Amino acid sequence: MTTSDISAPFVESNDILDNPDALLRRFLRDGYLFVRDLLPRDEVLNLRRQIFEHCREGGWLGDGSDVMDGITDHEPVREGDPAWALVYEQVQKLEAFHRLKLHANVQHLMEALFDEPVFCYPMTIARMAFPNDNAHATHPHQDWLYNQGSTFNVSCWAPLGDIPATVGGLKVLAGSHKAGFLIPHPAPGPGGQTVDVDPDLPWVASDYRAGDLLAFHGLVVHGARGNHSLDRIRLSMDFRYAGISHTVTDVPMKPHRNWAYPKKFSWDNLDADWQDQELRRYWERGPKMKIVPLSDDFLRRDEADKRDRSGTHEED
Repeated sequence: MTTSDISAPFVESNDILDNPDALLRRFLRDGYLFVRDLLPRDEVLNLRRQIFEHCREGGWLGDGSDVMDGITDHEPVREGDPAWALVYEQVQKLEAFHRLKLHANVQHLMEALFDEPVFCYPMTIARMAFPNDNAHATHPHQDWLYNQGSTFNVSCWAPLGDIPATVGGLKVLAGSHKAGFLIPHPAPGPGGQTVDVDPDLPWVASDYRAGDLLAFHGLVVHGARGNHSLDRIRLSMDFRYAGISHTVTDVPMKPHRNWAYPKKFSWDNLDADWQDQELRRYWERGPKMKIVPLSDDFLRRDEADKRDRSGTHEED
């Protein structure tokens, strides 16, 4: 994707942070909230340094370059590749990576949207997007497919560094959550699924600064803008929140990519050396959420409907 598909920048919501009613109205209207400098810049940049140190150890960064610049001359390493998993395991072991999502400023924003105490899902995701690998960028999709539970959950995306348009970042199809759940179909890249988008709705995005936060509805359609830089790896993280009265599934209670590498990405492995005991398994000491299994019934129903319409369905 180029920047030409973006109709407008994000509406910034710093001016209404102390007005919960206005925040919720805007969130329900647009499907997202964009807040500048919500997270401490120094903490974000410290995490950036830690992640890129592991990227350097993995051989991803250019020799002699400043680790904070994320400069690479390495061929793209894609999510799920064995070489990616070696670096990603070290990222997932970072206490700072799991602590940032629990910052009080994020908690207060989420409490304003849910109007009750909130639950931060244990699963935290890092994205490390190589330049000029845009065929494998994240396609337009809805996060609810992967999280399920209550349809009113909130995804948060934070840039781990300053991200100009040439390096990409996340874009949102404003208002798309109002259409409800859209049946996905396979696509390359992280998540492996995409949805058809309404051409009349506007794609919105802005340049990002370290410390910014984009929060969006679980049913809003969003996707990655391509990394069109010559040599910069784009770093970001995302995580999810729900109100404590809401239903969640068992999938985001586990580490990201646990389904592919169950031993490597297990809490027993990742948090074994953590010093912060308040952070370690925090969800086990918090509110007891109602947990239900993840379901793919809607996908099976869609396939059955297609067979019925084509007249090629099998007899029971």
